[in-house]
Amino acid sequence: MNTWKFASLVEVDKVFKIDGLNIWNFYWHCCDRKIEVISPFEGNIYFFNEYEIKTPEKTVTFVAGEFSDGQIGVYLKEESTITSKS
Repeated sequence: MNTWKFASLVEVDKVFKIDGLNIWNFYWHCCDRKIEVISPFEGNIYFFNEYEIKTPEKTVTFVAGEFSDGQIGVYLKEESTITSKS
């Protein structure tokens, strides 16, 4: 079983890179899997979709969804890295 950890709140179209890829520059392929995650703020349970971004060099997998307060949360597997949050 994969361990998904909260990575960040992200704003639509604001640069957010995972393994060097800005997620907003790519099509998010939905993997048709709902992943149970826990909000880092109030501890509520959510079921967010798992997504993949594919380039010729690599595939990046992450979980993303909208919290009840309208913020978008991103969760990563432990081995994934955030390379930039500007």
